[in-house]
Amino acid sequence: MFVKRNSMNMVKVAPLKIKVELKSVPHPVTRIILVPENITMLQLHLTIQLCMGWWGNHLFQFMDYKNDPTIIASFANDPEYFYDGMEEKEAHKVKLKKAFFEMREARPFWYWYDFGDDWWHHIRFLKPSKRDMAIFELQEGSPTCVEAIGTCPPEDVGGVRGYEEFCKAVNDPKHPEYESFREWADIAEGSVYDFEQVDIFQINEELETYFESKSWKRKTAEVFAKGLFA
Repeated sequence: MFVKRNSMNMVKVAPLKIKVELKSVPHPVTRIILVPENITMLQLHLTIQLCMGWWGNHLFQFMDYKNDPTIIASFANDPEYFYDGMEEKEAHKVKLKKAFFEMREARPFWYWYDFGDDWWHHIRFLKPSKRDMAIFELQEGSPTCVEAIGTCPPEDVGGVRGYEEFCKAVNDPKHPEYESFREWADIAEGSVYDFEQVDIFQINEELETYFESKSWKRKTAEVFAKGLFA
């Protein structure tokens, strides 16, 4: 399969298929994504951010194990956020295929986003189908979300507990926090907050734009300094 990166450059790339599941939230939030097999963990970080609906305002880590990890890919430039003194690797220097698919025999791993709200995402590899291969070729190798279930929690809602309270209050006019949550989340008066609303077409448009931009090739330190989508 030949992936068109631009009119002057053709690169042969196959997809890896992953399922990303946000854990411990009141309703299912999952994404199934096709990504190029040469993707770095920094590129995967940005891909997951776009697929989930996060804003990229916080730190992150990819880890082989939730407890006592032996592999950590992250921004890795501030010792304050090292895991018990363990040196982390800059995410753009770590490849998904080699570090997590081949060396770990495709075992599941973790993505930790926002060290305050503590959003834990469980990631596992799936086998691409013939349909997946056709979609990936049609998308010319761009990361592609093929299934999206559940609205992502609002950024800075207060982690799992805060989101649980948000879910209870946001559509219940009798709840004491009803008005404050709706004002905070900028929800239009009279509308119902939909916990299943996901626009997969918009997700894939944003993924394609990102894949074709200069941002796809940025290094970890640049993303850390300038922001995720700068």
